[in-house]
Amino acid sequence: MPEVEAMHVKVTINDLYKEQQETNKLLIQLAAQLQNMADLPDRVRAVEKTQDENSWIPKLIWAALSTGIVGFGTALFTLIRG
Repeated sequence: MPEVEAMHVKVTINDLYKEQQETNKLLIQLAAQLQNMADLPDRVRAVEKTQDENSWIPKLIWAALSTGIVGFGTALFTLIRG
């Protein structure tokens, strides 16, 4: 049976300190991102309210387009028959 060699790794206090600094940096970035998300529901609600207030515009455009097409069809039919 082959012998398993154990790898020896030397970890210094300086290495641990660097890792701790990196972890702290990531935590600070995460905290900043979470603070920006705190008002997210209010912002989403404001966007939904604006979209709801402006929902009549496409309906009006479709109604006008439909009326125009029907009117054009009627006029064309009247010219052909008349």
